[in-house]
Amino acid sequence: MPVILLLLLQGCATYGAGLSAVLQDVKQGNFATSEAQLKQALSPSGSDRLLYYLELGVIRHLNADYPGSNQAFEEAERISEQLETTSVVNSTLAMFTNARQADYAGQPHEKLLINYYKALNYLSMAAAQSSRDKRLDALDDARVEARRLVIKLNDMRDQKGSYADKNEQADSTYGELKSLFRVLSGSVINKDNLTYRDDALAHYLTGLSFEMNREYDDARISYQKAAETYEQGYAKQYRLGGGMAQQAWFDTVRMMTLAGGYGAELTRLTQDKLTASQRQQLDQLDPQQAQVVVIEHKGLAPELEELNVNMWADPNTRSIKLQPYLGANDRDAWAWFYLLYADKGIYNILTAYLDGTRNGFVFSPFTKTILLGPAWKQIEDLGLDKAIGTSLRVTVPYYRPPTLLGESTLVVNTPGQARSLPLDKAASPAQLAIQERLLKSSSDIQQALARSALKAVSAQALGNSVDSQGVMSFIGKLAAQLSEAAETRSWILLPSDIRIRRLTLPAGDNELTLTSTLEPGVVDTHQTRMTLQPGQIALWQVRSLGNISTTR
Repeated sequence: MPVILLLLLQGCATYGAGLSAVLQDVKQGNFATSEAQLKQALSPSGSDRLLYYLELGVIRHLNADYPGSNQAFEEAERISEQLETTSVVNSTLAMFTNARQADYAGQPHEKLLINYYKALNYLSMAAAQSSRDKRLDALDDARVEARRLVIKLNDMRDQKGSYADKNEQADSTYGELKSLFRVLSGSVINKDNLTYRDDALAHYLTGLSFEMNREYDDARISYQKAAETYEQGYAKQYRLGGGMAQQAWFDTVRMMTLAGGYGAELTRLTQDKLTASQRQQLDQLDPQQAQVVVIEHKGLAPELEELNVNMWADPNTRSIKLQPYLGANDRDAWAWFYLLYADKGIYNILTAYLDGTRNGFVFSPFTKTILLGPAWKQIEDLGLDKAIGTSLRVTVPYYRPPTLLGESTLVVNTPGQARSLPLDKAASPAQLAIQERLLKSSSDIQQALARSALKAVSAQALGNSVDSQGVMSFIGKLAAQLSEAAETRSWILLPSDIRIRRLTLPAGDNELTLTSTLEPGVVDTHQTRMTLQPGQIALWQVRSLGNISTTR
């Protein structure tokens, strides 16, 4: 049966593969066609309905249909709130079929990015309004989304602890002992370092929306929270560098200067947090100058793939064993399995060694042994040992290592002057997605084991009641394994990176050129000409995909 499985597993399609036509049209800028393709690929009322509206919201955002984009995101937010608690029927359906049949409820960072996109849409709508009242209404709507983001972020910190709490615990004796025993147990990943605790970019965008509404003290609070979050662990966790923390501290001090009344606190932050260049910029602040905030959404979020694992029962050691299918997976999949599942602790290595000397078992660093001991009797009573037998397919989701994107460089041409500036990494939805999946790896394998075992036992029982020769059991088991599929759904029209550059420019005409390197030899170039008003804060949003230039 393993040979049959290997031949058939090649046809297992992932969620990303089902949206390949949509992705291709988006890359080519064919947004109307991509929306039509999306309606064929996903159902707005089926188990993928949340993803349908998330992907639709991005397509319309790229097409500058901001009201339509927000309409899609409003529906996505409503569905997400409905699916916060998974129903018993939904869980049962997934258990007897596969994880992809259940309703997709979204990942934590995806739920926050709904409000992020809505706020950007409102800010873009404000910029396009000629009517002062309509502009102010759009800015007020952006502020509402910003406040919703703050509420969600506060709730997340209450549940998971802040970066400051995490750092304090790590420095304690208890934290050091936890780290020691984690290493001794063979765990190569410290999950405390992967937890999504806060979102610095969300705080920064919130500050921007408050500043555009001239609410300087609220803007100061949000900018300072962004700076602290970047500095205390967010930038390191998602490999962003220190540029955005510096920008957020500068904007914090700038808001304090505009609002007035901060005295010694303003002096302290100016000296402690700003560079000499930033202090000079602060001294030269001119309310008649305009500001431009360049936001680049770069690349595409990674796609989840399926890792096929062989499970078998070993009565000699009273254990269940797992190993990736030979020939069915590449090195990335094997590396994922090794990092998250393979036996690496001192006790597990010793067990594998003893298994090898006693039972002819060849030690492999890509095997996971689940020792059951006294619980083996329960396995036999359930008939699970016979149902599993020497081969049962289990599937779990995994990510390949993310593509490392190149530099993004902004060239600004103002009357009599040209300068070149790098964009700072502000967030990485790609790293967010991968790290959240790493955190879910234990539940992924546990649910997959339970699902495959339950289907195997059910097929065994049904086959035995119909056919004493076991032919029906074999057919039932094969059908159950072929119906198995891992959860490979995620919001794939998200960018891989989000990068920002904020700069002060003179009122009047200004020309901006952004050169964005995605991979070696793949470069996007975007250009815009802006006529800026005194004191204006303008946004320039760019989407770099490698095929086209999408700019607003």
